[in-house]
Amino acid sequence: MTGVFTDRLAQTLARHSLLVPEQAARLPDLTERFAEPRQLAQELIRRGWLTPYQVNQIFLGREAELRLGKYVLLERLGEGGMGQVYKARQHQLQRLVAIKVIRREFLGHPRAIPRFQREIQLAAQLSHPNIVHAVDAGLVDDTYYFAMEFVDGTRLDRLVRQSGPLRVDQACDYMRQAALGLQHAHERGMVHRDIKPANLIVVRSPSHGSGGASSGILRRPGTGPRPWGTVKILDLGLARGRQADPSLGKLTHVGSLMGTPDYISPEQARGASDCDIRGDLYSLGCTFYYLLAGSLPFPRGSVTEKLFQHQFDESAPVEKVRREVLLRGLAAGDAQVIRQLVAIPRPVTHLVRRLMAKRPEDRFESPGAVATALAEIDAQ
Repeated sequence: MTGVFTDRLAQTLARHSLLVPEQAARLPDLTERFAEPRQLAQELIRRGWLTPYQVNQIFLGREAELRLGKYVLLERLGEGGMGQVYKARQHQLQRLVAIKVIRREFLGHPRAIPRFQREIQLAAQLSHPNIVHAVDAGLVDDTYYFAMEFVDGTRLDRLVRQSGPLRVDQACDYMRQAALGLQHAHERGMVHRDIKPANLIVVRSPSHGSGGASSGILRRPGTGPRPWGTVKILDLGLARGRQADPSLGKLTHVGSLMGTPDYISPEQARGASDCDIRGDLYSLGCTFYYLLAGSLPFPRGSVTEKLFQHQFDESAPVEKVRREVLLRGLAAGDAQVIRQLVAIPRPVTHLVRRLMAKRPEDRFESPGAVATALAEIDAQ
């Protein structure tokens, strides 16, 4: 009897083309060796032919949901205000992508589809090593999707949670790369409007480890592989072009705040609809603060209180918070090495404060200017 159910599993995989051709050709041999479907499924996971997410969906009877046109969904990566994001494989080309699918509950909203299409149009205009690039977009039945370059890396929020405050030179390099990507978008008239550590992902250089806080000197930017890996900007879901379509209204997530309260600029917190690139620079400054301190600029309070704090309050000095966080975690050791780890050069603290200035006119004029300032610090 178990052989019958194993055959059904094999037929399901074939009917929905969930395996690549080479795997499908070898599947009959495995069905003879594993008569129980769960044993076969475990073997397919072990071989990397299926993912645990796919197996769960199959046993729940949702195997049809694993195909989206020419794409096979492999696992869920996350979700945002309007869409869910999956790791997927383009069936014909066997290419991995990250695919964003609009949430079904928004399909009936009059502005949801135009906003999703706007995100795709904006992303298609960008081509830069520090921005995740668009691959494809389309409509399958009643499902809108947007396929992007799949980046196998670590988001900066997770990196800090795992490693604590980063090395100063490492944080500087990450922010310089992010600024270069933002400059590319800025030159095409775009404002991201949701810059935060979770929207910056780093792809590690093979020869380097996890890169937590450790001693070292600043490295001069070069054209070769970066010592800490390459940072890429994710999620243009709130991005706005210079010529915004007035029919879309304010380009916010349906029923939610524009941006993220922990990193939102004062002008966005006030609800201004004409925020320019300097709003992104404020959010970049908050992100820089988080990488250096391992703590948010305003770690306590409700959403409303945080919106108020970004508009009117000054955060604790980043160098003070970094010192407190690191000294709590460092064991007794060489005093000079500990000072190296804890200290932030004055030009870096000044740059963070300028990025986080309450008035846009007190910040840098462009992301390119930020990248230049960080390169000059690096060269000292």
